[in-house]
Amino acid sequence: MQITIYTDGACDIHAPNRPGGWAAILHASDDNGALLKETVISGGAVNTTNNQMELRAVIEGIKALERHVKLTVVSDSRYVIDIARGAKKAKANQALWREFHELTARQYIQWRYVEGHAGDPLNERCDKLAVAERSKRALKNPQTQAAPLPDTPFAIYLSTRYQRKSRSTGWGAVIVWDGETREMNGCLADTSELEGSLISAIAALRSLPADADATLFTAQEYLAKGMSLWLAGWQARGWRTRDGKPVKHQRHWRALRELQAGRRFYFRFVKARDDIPQFQRGKALAAAALQDGATTGG
Repeated sequence: MQITIYTDGACDIHAPNRPGGWAAILHASDDNGALLKETVISGGAVNTTNNQMELRAVIEGIKALERHVKLTVVSDSRYVIDIARGAKKAKANQALWREFHELTARQYIQWRYVEGHAGDPLNERCDKLAVAERSKRALKNPQTQAAPLPDTPFAIYLSTRYQRKSRSTGWGAVIVWDGETREMNGCLADTSELEGSLISAIAALRSLPADADATLFTAQEYLAKGMSLWLAGWQARGWRTRDGKPVKHQRHWRALRELQAGRRFYFRFVKARDDIPQFQRGKALAAAALQDGATTGG
């Protein structure tokens, strides 16, 4: 018996709770290619990514097998196929990849790539099922905020708090990776909140392994836009703004640029943070650092 599993995943990365869906269609065929049985499964999650849903579809499809058989997996995800074949290494979603490798340790898989939305009937069916599952998990109230989820191994949630009386900035960082959490905080005397955000971002990123990719979520919009949109232009103009003025806190921007070399760093501004527990904890850490008036680390 030959089994072919068609898989697909979908995620709305712009929705507040990042809903996603996955689907798998299993075809059991005889040696002549005649269809004996079809099994359709689907599901979904929130606070997810498209890559996670693509991989979850494969995992659940293989789990649905009753025994080891000749297996072909058809996917439109280069991400899944390249890592599964060993052509690339997984930098994110480590827990999911461990689940996949444990599940397939004794299973030979032939992989087949199909281009998404190119008319393959079973790929199109999987896509519709995955999108339907994604829609089920979309928030009815779009104002409700959920914790952002990065597609990098490390996530840093950075909060700052400025105290006018002492002209000091307290900061707190919650670092999350592979089910683990670590906290850092500090107090910076005679430091504006913007400069404090830069210094604390440097400290948090320096605490990661030397080759680690990371997403930094921040309440400081200038930090996120500076790193994501403006940095290359500043450098090209000799560290000057479009108006010809010197870039403020240039040494901190340079330090962040040097840390970023050869790695994937993403900086995301998060406007609505009240319902995100990592930011709430970061605020508490920043407040505690201001009260103590001394730098601490976790």
